Amino acid sequence: MSSEPAANKPTAAQVTQGGPPPGGRLAVLTAFAVGASWIPVPVLPARMLLRIRGAIVQDTVARHGLSLTTDARALLIEPGSEQTPLRKAAQLVTKEVLRRLNPALALAAAARGLEVYALGHLLDRYITRFRRSTAVRVHAEEARWVRDAVDRAVRRALSPSLQASFTVLPSGTEDLRDEFTRWIDAFLLAGASVPEYIERRLDAAFDEIAAAGIPHD
Repeated sequence: MSSEPAANKPTAAQVTQGGPPPGGRLAVLTAFAVGASWIPVPVLPARMLLRIRGAIVQDTVARHGLSLTTDARALLIEPGSEQTPLRKAAQLVTKEVLRRLNPALALAAAARGLEVYALGHLLDRYITRFRRSTAVRVHAEEARWVRDAVDRAVRRALSPSLQASFTVLPSGTEDLRDEFTRWIDAFLLAGASVPEYIERRLDAAFDEIAAAGIPHD
């Protein structure tokens, strides 16, 4: 059990202030992160992404009456260990070379957006479903586990072997649409369901990792 003093324990008001996650704010901040990835100025996108990730983790823990130590925040918002100086340099060169290849650049920006969204969404999922500690402060050790679990969940979510639940929508009553309209509707609805599909896969991957053991009481 945690040995933090009583002053650091959550009050009843703090525990109940979480509520449903602010999907709108997280979506907007994710869009900011995607936009920042397109900025051609060296260093600036990385700094903006750090600020965006920092705002996301701060908002997430604060809604649950928690706080982050400086070390914990740094662990959650910093790029992964694979983000070496060499890789950063290569990314800058690649961005310059592929500036006119919008699909390639869009894919890189989308991947960055996925990482940012996953951080906010899965941090909230960890706090609401898996966190056992009653301490108000999230310390570095706990943040390190969460960050590692989030990174692993993102990779796992992209694995074809992951089994994620899905919802079958009712077919409705008599369909009076013509064939062309049915295809257009199917295309639009499939595109609109992509975020929900990705979210379900992230949830399934994170739950699988958390079920393996959470070393925090």
